[in-house]
Amino acid sequence: MRIPVATIVLVGALALGAACGSKSQPNVAPQPTGEQAKEAVLVEGRSVFVANCQKCHGPRGQGGVGPKLAGVVTNAFPNIQNQINVVTNGVGAMPAWKDKLTPAQIVAVVRYSREVL
Repeated sequence: MRIPVATIVLVGALALGAACGSKSQPNVAPQPTGEQAKEAVLVEGRSVFVANCQKCHGPRGQGGVGPKLAGVVTNAFPNIQNQINVVTNGVGAMPAWKDKLTPAQIVAVVRYSREVL
């Protein structure tokens, strides 16, 4: 069976156009926007998340090796201090970050995961 070259080119162009025209960026951690963008702690939290957390929790907090954070972390940890304790000291497969991140960075990434993801 022979497929005309024009068909292959057309299918390739459509796929490329769909990818380039997509406004969603599923592999990019979301930026704080609006009023959130004015909060330095949330901007820093994104940087900490990208550098340390997204490899396990996914760039949009969608989960991967680690559990999903986006949209569920506030239900799992209604008290923010409990989440800060988990990030600081670790639990189960979650490593402790107290020797790698400052307390301010831990608060920033926790707030980012709760307020932006």
